[in-house]
Amino acid sequence: MKTVMTIMGLGCLLLWVGCQNQSASRPVRDATTTATVKAKLAADVRLDTLTNLDVTTENGNVSLNGTVESDELKRLSEETARGVSGVARVINNLQIAPKADTAKVEFIDSTGKQVGTASLTEESGGGVRFRLNLNKLPPGLHGLHVHETGVCTKPDFKSAGKHFNPEGKQHGAENPMGFHAGDLGNIEVGSDGTADVEVTAPQLTLKPGENSLIRPGGTAVIIHAGRDDQKSEPSGNSGKPIACGIIEKAPFTHSAIHTTR
Repeated sequence: MKTVMTIMGLGCLLLWVGCQNQSASRPVRDATTTATVKAKLAADVRLDTLTNLDVTTENGNVSLNGTVESDELKRLSEETARGVSGVARVINNLQIAPKADTAKVEFIDSTGKQVGTASLTEESGGGVRFRLNLNKLPPGLHGLHVHETGVCTKPDFKSAGKHFNPEGKQHGAENPMGFHAGDLGNIEVGSDGTADVEVTAPQLTLKPGENSLIRPGGTAVIIHAGRDDQKSEPSGNSGKPIACGIIEKAPFTHSAIHTTR
């Protein structure tokens, strides 16, 4: 009887030790599964537009959280995760987020040298936000305007045409008959010839419509030599153009896949 009790006791002890070892190793296995799922998602060429995606694993159950561009990407993300060894179940919490309307600009000066870029984003409340990163420009205030044609022929950039003005108004925010939809005011370039600034144009859009910057023939952004006085026709006495860039639709970009355990 004593022998039987001893054997039973040893059996329970071994079972307890086994459970403890299994419990201790579970976080390691979950971490490995998370890392593998992340690598598989990043390597899948069908998923090159994933954005803001989090991967978590608990007891072999993988959760996908964040946003994707379409139902198809949501389905493919789950399919890829299910194919990873060690995944017991995939919990697909991905949300469908529409692709942001974005555009880009690459500026050249009168000699054709690149002098910076701009990224354009459609604002949720309306209008377009311009984020400019410029270099090798004269210090001081410079008028900034959208022009009606997407052609930047150096050295004078007259090819860009007049200011973008679909509503037929006059120039400048201080003009009682203004302002052009393409009037962007002034930007300031530092003493080192660089500028990193944001400007929002409330009348513009990247979506289809009369005030859209994405249109047949295109549009352009011009930086002038001097300050825009915000009232004088036709361009606020801002002087000659010194840089020009064509507004072009930007592709949807891939951002990092975030992972936690």
